[in-house]
Amino acid sequence: MKPTLVALAALAAAALPAPAAAQVQVQAPQRQTRQPHPSQAPAPQPQAGQRQAPPPASPAGKNQFTLAPVQYENLTLVPVATTAPAAGQRYLVLDEGMTSGQVRVVETKEGGEVNELVLENRSSEPLFLLAGEVVIGGKQDRIIGKDTIVPPKSSERIPVFCVEHGRWSGRKADFSTAKALAHTKLRRQAKYAGQSDVWQEVASKNAMRQVSNDTDTYRAVATGTTVSRSIADYERHFRGALRTVAGRSDVVGYAVAINGEVVAIETFGSPDLFRKLEDKLLRSYYVEAVDHPLDRDKAKRPPTDADVRSFRAKAERAKRAHGRTVREGKAARTVQFDEPELQGSSVNNPYDAEPVYDAAYKKD
Repeated sequence: MKPTLVALAALAAAALPAPAAAQVQVQAPQRQTRQPHPSQAPAPQPQAGQRQAPPPASPAGKNQFTLAPVQYENLTLVPVATTAPAAGQRYLVLDEGMTSGQVRVVETKEGGEVNELVLENRSSEPLFLLAGEVVIGGKQDRIIGKDTIVPPKSSERIPVFCVEHGRWSGRKADFSTAKALAHTKLRRQAKYAGQSDVWQEVASKNAMRQVSNDTDTYRAVATGTTVSRSIADYERHFRGALRTVAGRSDVVGYAVAINGEVVAIETFGSPDLFRKLEDKLLRSYYVEAVDHPLDRDKAKRPPTDADVRSFRAKAERAKRAHGRTVREGKAARTVQFDEPELQGSSVNNPYDAEPVYDAAYKKD
């Protein structure tokens, strides 16, 4: 059958292009892209000849994540950062308080007590004290015995330990800050052991660092040039390697590994408080590490994020099960635990949900 004229016309019309639509500009909605969490950000591509770097961040725990590890010889530091908003409370620390005259540390009026000093906080801010901070003078040099907070405009007796076994004399009752923090093992002895254990560790470190003095004081380790020279390579390496971390505003502490094994995690409630104490913490890690023999096979395998999370999880379980209050005051409560494998402490104030300071250590 031949097609009709009507059918041919319809086929021709279908073959013609459709009439142009009216030129109306419609702005397509822009897609909202969510900025990735630092732990999800892609790692930068290494340049030719460079070793592949680990991802810049990985989950570490509640509101926290780890950055790439930094290693020198037997010591690895894993910076810990936070996604939580900064704690509302600001803190004074011992060095700035004593240097400015807002904080005064003296012997007790009863002629002095080996394990107690009087601290006066004249400032309008609470004072955070870290166990192991060194004060020199009085009748003998001491270290702070417990992590704690002293309220503003107040005076308190604080627990301390003697780190100068051969002296109990002095014309002045006042102390000054050594601007130093004891190495990790001595800090642990102060927190969890007793005076004789502290003296024993002071003598051991003095011997290992080959420093001697008439009164068996720890001062030469804390401030002396001999020890400073012995850790200079650590300081030089980490100062350069941590330069990018120094520019971040979210870092709150470190996980610490010796020969690839996590031995400590210390974090603070705010980046501001951490930065005030970072230099003292770093030096304490160097002084600790310098006397641990290097195991190159183990040291070349830095701890993974899983290692850090596992260490923290064990510490949290131990704290929940066995934590006990060792100091409670108007400004804070200090909780410690001492288990066969781990020791730890945390400082909490009544206002912030997260601890002002949280630490866990592997036992020897």
